Amino acid sequence: MRSWRWFLSRVMRLFLRWFRLCPRRGRRKRPSRLRDLWNYWRVLLKSLYYNVLTNSDTALDCVFEPIYWLVDNMTRWFGVVFVSLVIVLTSSVVIIVYLCVLPIIFSTYPVHWILWHLCYGHWNLLMLVYHYYKATTTYPGFPPQEKTDIPTVTLCKKCIVPKPARTHHCSICSRCILKMDHHCPWLNNCVGHFNHRYFFSFCLFMTMACIYCSISAKDMFLDAYNAIEVSLHELLLWSEALNASDRVLC
Repeated sequence: MRSWRWFLSRVMRLFLRWFRLCPRRGRRKRPSRLRDLWNYWRVLLKSLYYNVLTNSDTALDCVFEPIYWLVDNMTRWFGVVFVSLVIVLTSSVVIIVYLCVLPIIFSTYPVHWILWHLCYGHWNLLMLVYHYYKATTTYPGFPPQEKTDIPTVTLCKKCIVPKPARTHHCSICSRCILKMDHHCPWLNNCVGHFNHRYFFSFCLFMTMACIYCSISAKDMFLDAYNAIEVSLHELLLWSEALNASDRVLC
């Protein structure tokens, strides 16, 4: 697969070839070269938009091709940022639970409910961290590099290796993945044959943790919401009192 430097060098070589000044013939050939260059780009555009084999999908693919290139090349580098965001956000929620939610549980619920909250909350956190670590560090599975004599196995057009059934080429990892589901930027890894169960378990325990935190912090949310309503009501009363005093003074 050729890199972007190769394509850039080809484009620059094309422009230099057309704009090059010929010392033997003088500078009179520049308008003709510009005219030839303009005709060349017209042929390219007409072959794209006025071709009988071209449709709107092909034109849209050509327009969005730079965006696809940016996604394929930048997602690989932003994967570390997304993993750091997951760690920071999850840690912030855990800190808020320890500092704000647990004191309310200790002062409100009986002993058996406190024990249940402690056991379930730490078990859910342990399962969440374990499955996220395994989904991030486990290889999704790569097809064997050796050639096979099985006629039903095809070859990947990009990495030229045997491509078993349900195997897809990841443009971000630049490799074929066994039973590829998708490339997850939050894991900085592909979801494939060997880490699909860890990814599913991570999503399941994350959902359970969100539900648990929402139910546990319901009273805090209602108190904060009522406090906002009370403050808004007091602010409205103060504004009405100020308007009334202005009318009296006037």
